[in-house]
Amino acid sequence: MADVIYLHEKDKWLAIADEIATTQAQGQPILVGTTSIESSELLSGLLKRRGIEHQVLNAKQHEREAEIIAQAGRKGALTLSTNMAGRGTDILLGGNPEFLASTKIQASEGPEYDRALKEFQTECEEEHREVVRAGGLHVLATERHES
Repeated sequence: MADVIYLHEKDKWLAIADEIATTQAQGQPILVGTTSIESSELLSGLLKRRGIEHQVLNAKQHEREAEIIAQAGRKGALTLSTNMAGRGTDILLGGNPEFLASTKIQASEGPEYDRALKEFQTECEEEHREVVRAGGLHVLATERHES
């Protein structure tokens, strides 16, 4: 899509929040790219005031990086990310059942993990179909960046 340019920065952030709210209401997951921690936190604050649930992925959350990005494709998920976050982890439409199971069980093997994995595979497959019907992952860049 073409770039959209705003006369005032406040108007840009309000328009981004409006687009996020509309898209998320349709069940479509959204990945918002920001160019800095400050931008991601500014947008996060605006979304919090609107009561919009989201995950922020920037250098301050590096220990949860893979977990956050692995679930960015879930139905209605909203992830705000700086350009260097989430390296090495795929976004799966509908979610990543392995990450969900290992988070729930706090392990990545064994009979309890296998049961949880099977449960989350079924859940993620259904969500995958719903996310595809909603239009897939909506990627929104907040501004141009050299990368």
